[in-house]
Amino acid sequence: MRKYRVLGLVAALLVLLALVVSSTRIAEQEGEEQAAMADGEPVVGGVQDAPAGTDNDLHVNDLARFAVEEHNKNSNALLQFEKVAKVKQQVVAGTMYYFTIEVKDGEVKKLYEAKVWEKPWMNFKELQEFKPAEEGSSA
Repeated sequence: MRKYRVLGLVAALLVLLALVVSSTRIAEQEGEEQAAMADGEPVVGGVQDAPAGTDNDLHVNDLARFAVEEHNKNSNALLQFEKVAKVKQQVVAGTMYYFTIEVKDGEVKKLYEAKVWEKPWMNFKELQEFKPAEEGSSA
């Protein structure tokens, strides 16, 4: 009988030890994430500013043109792509791009915000959102 009490006590202590270790690891990970955010390092799954010069990248510009073309097709609009003003990205199942795009509406230049989801290994891209940029905001 005493043997089972000792085994039960040992099992309870092991469970308690496992809980303490796992909670310590979670606290360490949260601390590392907060330190990474404070240092400006990327956080997995977070929306990040694209590296400098990305707004001139051919692939990024193709995706922004795609966003304008899809919007034109879906809304029967005639916006003309001018340039990418700003781009952010987020790693999801693929990459979500957040664009601020300068377009021409007739002779008037306007800013729009677009969100494009891309999974290149599946040859997939989809316009998620396209709307006029609000004054003073960015993608």
